[in-house]
Amino acid sequence: MHHAFTIRALLKQLPVRIESAVAYSDRLLLGTATGALLIYQISEVAPDKVPTVTLVETRKTFARKAIEYLGVIKEAGVLVCLADGLVTLYDLHTLSNATPLGNTRGAHIIALHTGVDHIDGIPTLVSKLATYGKRKVVVLEWRDAEFYKSFDYSAAEKIVAMQFSAPGLLVLSTAREFLTLQLPRGQWDDLFPADTASLRTVAGGMSISHGADPAGNSNENTSAPGASSGTGMWGSWALSLSGTSSDVQTTIARMPGDKLLLCHKDIGVFINSAGKLCRNEYSEPMIFNRAPTSITYTSSYAVAASRDPGPPAQPPSSGSTNDHTVMPRFNIEVRNIATQALVQSLLLTEEEPAYIFNGTGGKQVWAIGLHTVWRLMPAPIQQQVEDVLEAEQYDEAISLVAQSDNILEAEKEELTKKIRWLRARWLFRDQAKYEEALSEFTELGATPTEAIALCPERIAGELAEDTSDTESLADNSASEHDDPETEPGKNSNKQVVWKEALFAIMRYLTEHRRWLQQAAREGKRELEYAVRVLYDDEDGDDDGNEKARLSSDSLQGSQRESEDDTSLPHVRLKRLAFSLEQMNIPVPAMAQVVDTTLLKVYLECSPGLLGPLLRVKNYCDVEQSEGLLLERKRYLELVDLYHGKGLYRNALQLLQTQGKSADSGSLHGTYATVRYLVRLPADQFDLIVEYLQWPLQSGLLYKQKGSDSSNEDDEDWPDPTTIVSMVFADDRPAAETFPRSRVASFLHQISPALAIQYLKYVFDTWKDKTPALHDDMVAAYFDMLEEKHSDSDRLSLRVKLQQFLKSSSHYSPERALARLPDDRLFMERALVLSRLGRHEHALGLLVFSVANLALAEQYCVENISQRADIFVLLLKLLVSSPPVDVIDNEAEEIRSGQPKDSVDQIEDKRTEIHRQYVGHLLATYPQSIPVADVLPLLPPDMAFSHDIFVYLRSQLCTLDQDVRTKNVVRSLVAAEDLHARRQLSHLQSNFVVISETRVCPQCLKRIGSGTAFAVVPDERKGQVVVHYSCWQRSRSAVSNGRDVSADDSIASPLDNKPQVEIKWA
Repeated sequence: MHHAFTIRALLKQLPVRIESAVAYSDRLLLGTATGALLIYQISEVAPDKVPTVTLVETRKTFARKAIEYLGVIKEAGVLVCLADGLVTLYDLHTLSNATPLGNTRGAHIIALHTGVDHIDGIPTLVSKLATYGKRKVVVLEWRDAEFYKSFDYSAAEKIVAMQFSAPGLLVLSTAREFLTLQLPRGQWDDLFPADTASLRTVAGGMSISHGADPAGNSNENTSAPGASSGTGMWGSWALSLSGTSSDVQTTIARMPGDKLLLCHKDIGVFINSAGKLCRNEYSEPMIFNRAPTSITYTSSYAVAASRDPGPPAQPPSSGSTNDHTVMPRFNIEVRNIATQALVQSLLLTEEEPAYIFNGTGGKQVWAIGLHTVWRLMPAPIQQQVEDVLEAEQYDEAISLVAQSDNILEAEKEELTKKIRWLRARWLFRDQAKYEEALSEFTELGATPTEAIALCPERIAGELAEDTSDTESLADNSASEHDDPETEPGKNSNKQVVWKEALFAIMRYLTEHRRWLQQAAREGKRELEYAVRVLYDDEDGDDDGNEKARLSSDSLQGSQRESEDDTSLPHVRLKRLAFSLEQMNIPVPAMAQVVDTTLLKVYLECSPGLLGPLLRVKNYCDVEQSEGLLLERKRYLELVDLYHGKGLYRNALQLLQTQGKSADSGSLHGTYATVRYLVRLPADQFDLIVEYLQWPLQSGLLYKQKGSDSSNEDDEDWPDPTTIVSMVFADDRPAAETFPRSRVASFLHQISPALAIQYLKYVFDTWKDKTPALHDDMVAAYFDMLEEKHSDSDRLSLRVKLQQFLKSSSHYSPERALARLPDDRLFMERALVLSRLGRHEHALGLLVFSVANLALAEQYCVENISQRADIFVLLLKLLVSSPPVDVIDNEAEEIRSGQPKDSVDQIEDKRTEIHRQYVGHLLATYPQSIPVADVLPLLPPDMAFSHDIFVYLRSQLCTLDQDVRTKNVVRSLVAAEDLHARRQLSHLQSNFVVISETRVCPQCLKRIGSGTAFAVVPDERKGQVVVHYSCWQRSRSAVSNGRDVSADDSIASPLDNKPQVEIKWA
């Protein structure tokens, strides 16, 4: 409740009894019980000053009896007077020229209405006067200030109240129900019963709170839209069951916006100009503390006067501590029309008011008693708004601004926004209605910082407001542990409230984050927000003061001061000393605030959501987020933050530090570091190499310790080969784009085996044929062979090296040969020499250094395509002494078997072995060893063995076969030559003569010397010469299934043109 009106008695203790009154312009007319008319002039000094009322004239014989009603039809210039059951019309300006309306005799109820009605499509100002008496309703109509016509309608029941809702609709009430009368058709329609139960039912408001206690004391703290009397709801039901009472008057009162308030006893419902209930605007009925006898309105309030004195006050009994006050006998009740809340109760002590009415379009409110006239002086609108804001009744303040006539429409929107702004803050901080408050901020287009600022400092940071409410809210979650004497249930409730606030903020920021992301995707750089700017008057800034004045003008309910109009002063309101300005804020800046705050909220209530926030693109402030995550030891989330911001080195340094720490949990070991290195893009290769050394070296040391493979730490300390497979030998696009030579060089420095593993993947998967990489592979094998290995491992390495030397054709044999040692790896040297084409040297190594004739034979088989006489080279080596540049290991192997033999014996033994193998080669590969090249090589003392016999027989057979083949070929060539000669002779005998007069038989055109032609056979003529094009068309016709015309000279064309000799005549 707040102070809306101040009541002032302008006329007291009049010597006559007042029966009626009307106010218009600067006149107040009072009708007395004696029929006299008192004319007063109203002098308005100022809007906030009490006016003076001066008696101007008294017309004692204005009417013969008491003046029961006075009304004004200003548009028609008519004063309506009801006296002695007869309505009389007077000139409004002179109050003369009385015109009695005979058809209204017996009237006791009058209703007036003036409005615009469309008659035949033309807007017309229509004024209507309705009277009721003797079961008859008489309606008089004026159109554009000219009397038009009167209508009479019969009423079936007694009418107790009536009022126009529109020019063509009259709402009436009987003792039992409300009715409507459509004009001018005279159709009667029922609305609903006129009892309290029915009014509650039709309005949908069965849950009604009480506005006064049983003793009749006004409840100053009533916040419900209405309050019932002491008897409550059951009293209204009792009335409806027991029938109507003679002391209960049904009231129909006009309200702003062409609405009517239909009231029975203490309950009223609103209907619109069409006679329909206003359910959307008023979900509950308006309930007064006392049953009103008359009701009027202003732009914002419904003002009711009641005569219910209430129960008399009882003196306090002995020993009672209750404070009984004297119950006022009469009441003026003020309610907000929009919210239906009780605003003010004015108690009249002079005498009881007979009725209440307004003047000058609802801007003046008058209360009339038997001998007293009161004026309800409205408080300035700025004071009323200040009062309701001070009481934190923000809905009431919004309704005041919306309904006030003293506020410009252009300023109402700004005022409403500012009040809604304060309401949202109040809902969040004081009412714990977080979702509603944040929804209000969203509708107002507020920047998220406004909502964030209401949170505690650990959430809002520098944006936090210095309020005890938010600080106490922030400490709720920790108070139970800090103060053991605090009640556990109380702390639990506080924690629940704190969690609700966090979750509401979380949902609000998440939704706003989606909007920012959408704006970023659409390429928007800025978004428009409403920003609260506080006024600062202490600095003496004229511009700032003017800015504050312009923003607060609408709060005072007035327009701007000017020289012509100074009636509406401007007063600054303390609680609205700010402005809402539309500002364009960069999307990244706002996104940084939102994301950083969202991270803080997640830390408080949903740590599991930190990962999804930080693993995607975000705008979190790195410095603040880093400190918070380190404080909470959220290292994984901190790594995600670094990664999203491109701070890869910071992330790797953190992982390495935590990996070396024994109490770092899942980050202990090198696996987390390796897994993160896999996530890095290809352009961070140098950083990958730098921080991969520690995992690889640690893996090698861990492997050298010979730890049990079942140890749980194996997962935290992966094997170096596993690391290489994860980082480099992987099908990721980044791994494929790494500089492979640098990768191989880096891995070679750690371990040649790792380089071999990587290069093998490069060659097998990516089919890389770069010579440098193949050379690196050979060098890695050589370096591995230099290390200490077991015999089996060394043999396995040599086999792999030999396979690579055989399969790869992209390495440089010169470089490989330079790396080979002279005293070992003879097989590998032979393979390299074969690539250089030095087969004789390679065979010498296989025969004498490797001492393996079978390998030498296999070598010849594999390389015979490169050199046809390779077996001859091998035979030459077998029948001769070892070359000087070849280490002779064969003799040592022979000596190892015969340790007592001399050198000559060993040589004889070797000569015998070699000669036997020569025979084996001659017998096995006779087609690859020409006899002409072999016979000079064989020593004279070499025994003629079976193998030599087989070889020579094979050679002889081959020679004989060659001779026979050549003879056959010669005969075939001679026969083919003879056949060709005969065919040529035949063709030369078949010719045609082309003369200048030769004509094509198909197209009948001449065949000239420069024309292509064809000779085709003909059954009648033997041969026919035609144009080549005609011959082609004939072939196409036959191939398409068409028959050639019988007149054509060509009967059946041939597929190929016959070869004939052409002779030109």
